[in-house]
Amino acid sequence: MEYQTLYRKWRPQFFEDIIGQEHITKTLMNAITLNRVAHAYIFSGPRGVGKTTTARILAKALNCQEGPTAHPCNQCSNCTRITEGFSMDVVEIDGASNRGIDDIRELRNKVKFAPSEGKYRIYIIDEIHMLTTEAFNALLKTLEEPPQHIVFIFATTAPHKIPETITSRCQWFNFRRIPLPKILNKLKIITESEKIEVEMSSLRIIAQYSTGSLRDAENMLDQLIVYCGRKIDFSSVKDLLGEIDEEIFEDFLGTIINQDISKGIEIINQLLELGRDEAQFIKGLMEYIHNLTLVKYCSPEIMESRGIFREDWERLKKQSDLITLSTLLSLIDELAEIEKKLKYFIHPWILLEMLVVKFAKEKKYDLKTKPEKEKFKLESDFSPEGENHKHILGIENQSTSKRDKEIKQEDKAVKVQSGKKKEKEKDDLPVNKGLDYINLKEMFPLLLEKIKKEKISIYSFLNLSNSINLENDKLIISFNPEYCFHKESLEKKNNKLYLKEFLYKETGQNFNIECKINQQKGIENELYKEKKAKKTDNLETQEINKKEKAEIVGENSMIKESLNLFKGKIIKE
Repeated sequence: MEYQTLYRKWRPQFFEDIIGQEHITKTLMNAITLNRVAHAYIFSGPRGVGKTTTARILAKALNCQEGPTAHPCNQCSNCTRITEGFSMDVVEIDGASNRGIDDIRELRNKVKFAPSEGKYRIYIIDEIHMLTTEAFNALLKTLEEPPQHIVFIFATTAPHKIPETITSRCQWFNFRRIPLPKILNKLKIITESEKIEVEMSSLRIIAQYSTGSLRDAENMLDQLIVYCGRKIDFSSVKDLLGEIDEEIFEDFLGTIINQDISKGIEIINQLLELGRDEAQFIKGLMEYIHNLTLVKYCSPEIMESRGIFREDWERLKKQSDLITLSTLLSLIDELAEIEKKLKYFIHPWILLEMLVVKFAKEKKYDLKTKPEKEKFKLESDFSPEGENHKHILGIENQSTSKRDKEIKQEDKAVKVQSGKKKEKEKDDLPVNKGLDYINLKEMFPLLLEKIKKEKISIYSFLNLSNSINLENDKLIISFNPEYCFHKESLEKKNNKLYLKEFLYKETGQNFNIECKINQQKGIENELYKEKKAKKTDNLETQEINKKEKAEIVGENSMIKESLNLFKGKIIKE
């Protein structure tokens, strides 16, 4: 019998066999049962997740001699022909090589013919996004009003390249990446049926390497069987996949935690001598750091769904507690930058060596532990008990030198002697001044200028206010009726909150802001007066200019006729 690869041999033949896509298979089965089958479908998603397989099963379900049925028999001639790829009523087209308008015109002519064997004629077009714009346009009319016996199934890995005029005429199903535990379970079933001896740790590496694609996982398992025979060992999986042992990543992070630069350089040299790929190392290191970050906050049960079991979780947690979150995030950023630069460097391992030096010696990358030979105490992370927190609350750090203490004592003495005025300037919040109407009237122009520098929108609203009155702790800002929009804008929550905080910071009083429409006179805005005066001057100037222009036009009939003819105006005499 001819040899078949594992992914072809173990291809699902029923809707129930498709793993990880239950949201799609359930919908399609219900559509068949309720006789609500659409005339066009789009199956999108990454490679190896079951798009074409689902399309073939749907074709069998529609053309089975016992159907249409959600459970095709897979034994009748129609099902057998579709499975083997010989059915005349199921046409599979490669969109990448049949992408022109002539190919679509030929398809459009063929859809008119009735099916020869089953009840439906089904067209499965793979990589539909490769069609040209003209080909898509030629398909539109047929797709909108196809014959009753036609069903289109479009499969694609790039749905964003399909025109909206096509997607709007189809039912769209988005296939997801298959979860790691389900891929792991499928590989276990295959190895047991094929009588292959393999450790669960090896299958886990294969499942992780596939990144959610079952076909990739089955292909890799097939390759390992050829490489190792019926017994697959862990080291062979590592060698074939080019995977780097996780212990190396653990040791590499340990050199940064312990600030052991020579050990870090030694690890890099060993990888270089073994011929390891630097891109693969960076990829694996980023994944390891990612796991360290998640272990800080996720329980073993959550991490188990990502292929990290309890014994691995405990080991990762132990190292994760030795390094701060900020350092882990900085490492990820640096590795991402190195990954971008790899193709431009003849010796890319130099970048990794510099990474070790940078994180092991720069002070800003604060680590939770240091070598025991260093006697000084570091600030802890953001815990309430840490030195950082004490510093914020004004508690003196025990590690401060004597000279620093003397300086602090001198500063304290100066503050006491300078009196209340000096203390008031140093406070975060100003002391309540007990402002009255007269004080506010004197301060208001200065306050406006400060607001103008900080937030011009608030300044523009206040600039058009009619008056500002003070009643106890209430600040009433009045507007003329024509400035209703500015009143409503100033009343918005963010604007009122800003103005309230600004006044508290400048005056020390906590005002309640109220905006209203009236004609009362209070603290008239000087800037508003000035603007009003300028506006009056401008109006008077415009009237004078109009009179002068009228006199000029009256004196010169030719100018008058030109203005009427071209509908112009005099700019300069």
